[in-house]
Amino acid sequence: MASRMKRPVFRITGLPALQPDDELKATLVAAIDENLSEDEKPKLRINAAIVPSCYDNEQERVALVEFHGGVPAFLSALTADPLGDWQVEMGDGDISYDQHFLGFTQLYTPKVDTPVSADIIAITGLDGHAYGSWRGKGNLGRMWLRDFLSKDLPCCRTMIYGYNSKLSSHGIDTIMDYSRGLIEELKKVRKTEELRRRPIFFIAHSFGGIILAHSLVKAVQTTEDDDPTIAALHRATYGMLLFGIPHKGLVVDDIQKMLAGHSSHPRNALLEQIKNKSDLLASQLEDFKNLVRDRKIVSFYETGQTRQLQFDSESKQWKRTGDFVTAVDTESALLQLPGSMEEKIPLHADHSMIVKFDSKNTRGYSSARDKLRQFEQDAPRVVAARFCT
Repeated sequence: MASRMKRPVFRITGLPALQPDDELKATLVAAIDENLSEDEKPKLRINAAIVPSCYDNEQERVALVEFHGGVPAFLSALTADPLGDWQVEMGDGDISYDQHFLGFTQLYTPKVDTPVSADIIAITGLDGHAYGSWRGKGNLGRMWLRDFLSKDLPCCRTMIYGYNSKLSSHGIDTIMDYSRGLIEELKKVRKTEELRRRPIFFIAHSFGGIILAHSLVKAVQTTEDDDPTIAALHRATYGMLLFGIPHKGLVVDDIQKMLAGHSSHPRNALLEQIKNKSDLLASQLEDFKNLVRDRKIVSFYETGQTRQLQFDSESKQWKRTGDFVTAVDTESALLQLPGSMEEKIPLHADHSMIVKFDSKNTRGYSSARDKLRQFEQDAPRVVAARFCT
């Protein structure tokens, strides 16, 4: 059986919420079929799921679509431009296809006729992908935040957050810029009083944890007059699952070699901020540790080593075929808080695989699931009390 990892998932936004989801799905599949060539139609099988929009669930729906048998010709441009969008007419409006998953994307519809218990927000790492970074390497290519949590935590609104951290792009983003971007999007998806008071469970991998830490530090400094959504963020945050967070810096020697010869490459400034023994991270770490002492922190750290990037002369590409190194050592991955404040869990995986779970029986997944279930049980009472004081 072919691996699902070779079947990219597309996001479709701008779908009008005028029909029941099953009817909308049928309309969408028919619209996609109209854009396929006669040669493609018998070869491609369309797997589509309609999910709520994080931004405007009353007026808009989102679809997650996977094509079995290849990528349609009309979407082939997106495989060459990972940050691109492709607009297609459907009915009286336009819908937009992408593979970048920038911003927030809800992964499944919470259980019907039951109040949403919490928001789960997952933030990927440097050079990661909002969807693909959480997808297993097994033959089924499961995406645990979607495929597993939809059954194990069906009452949560589970979302991924995407941002452009591609090292190949000429972005000039700093940690502060990425933090501001996350905060701005949070304002849009938690803008009502009910949503502001809903418990949040953050899941972060690598550099995503640095963005999260910076954002929570800024949120504590925000007043109700500045912005009520962000002012409420720290109180609403009940717990965090932190996977391989480089609190004291990341080993970036190989990345710097990749950018060597490009002394003016804009990503060099970001690498300086996050490299091992970074003064900026050391300062942020102290602030972050102080504000999470009464939150539930679970720190997962890697015990497997990662191959460094090495240039492959045949393919003319950088690949992870170099020496084995520990990308984020244990000392950097842990907040070093007492055991009553921070649970510390080793996972036998490298820096990338630490958040890729092939099955529900994977040790890392079962630990993450059990922690989230406990969060879901305990958070409503605790968070509600914070908003009463």
